[in-house]
Order: sequence, then C-alpha cells, then structure tokens
Amino acid sequence: MRKMLLSFKPEVYEKIKSGEKIFEHRRNFPDEPIMAYMYESAPVKAITGIVYLGKRHLLSDWREEFKNDRDAVARIEKYQESYRYAMEIDEFQETTEIPLEDLRRAVPRFVAPQMYIYLDGTELLEYIDKHIKMGTVNLSHTFNEVVSEQVCVH
Repeated sequence: MRKMLLSFKPEVYEKIKSGEKIFEHRRNFPDEPIMAYMYESAPVKAITGIVYLGKRHLLSDWREEFKNDRDAVARIEKYQESYRYAMEIDEFQETTEIPLEDLRRAVPRFVAPQMYIYLDGTELLEYIDKHIKMGTVNLSHTFNEVVSEQVCVH
C-alpha cells in the first residue's frame, strides 16, 4: 500500500474524525488503496491523523447509478463542479501532532502539500514513522453497499 501526505482543512479533518464524512473527494487521485498521513492546514499546521482510503468512485458513475434520485443527482452535479472522484474512507486513526516546524527542521526543504505528495522511500516518511504515536480515536467504515443518501453529502 502506497503512503502519502494528504492535506485537509481543519473542518474537513473534524468531520472525518467524527465519522460524519465517509468519502474523501478530490479532482485527481490514484486508483489504488492509500495510507495517508493527514496534514491539517492553518491554523493547525501539523500532521494529526492517518486515513486509509480504499475504493475510488467516479462521480459520473454515481450520477448514472443514482439517476432516479433527484436529490442525489443534484448533490453529485454540485460536487462535479470541483471534484471528479470520491474515495472510501475505510479507516481513520487519530495520532499525536507533528507540527510543521518539526517537519521543516527534520526535512529542511519540506513544504506542506496543496493536495498530496507520495512519501514512499523518502526522508520525510522515515521521520514521520519514527515520531508518530497513535491516539485514542480509531474509526472504521464498511462499504458493502453505497446508497444515494451517502453520496456527496459533506
């Protein structure tokens, strides 16, 4: 499983942490399972969790699949203005914080990603793996069936 650093706004991070948000929407994203360290943008500016992303869904496929549900189609079309994909959030794990200053001290050229960066084989991944500790919150979701009420709601 590939590893990456994925940026989130604090309000999105909180929805994932609470279990309210079960899909992550992005314009571009790889079609493979991903383990991502979650970088929370300003004002937090720190790695604060881990998310495991599973199956990638094309929003246009959902639009076809749920074409008989007007509310779902409206939500999907709104999301399609900014996003192309939805990835299943299989699991969330809260972690201790690794602040931006510590990341920059360990890897001087480090710049927080606007979207995501791959970490496999990097000095940054070594640093994170060595310094991160698991927190108390751990959530997992199952996706036996995706229903229209779940799509494009957060």
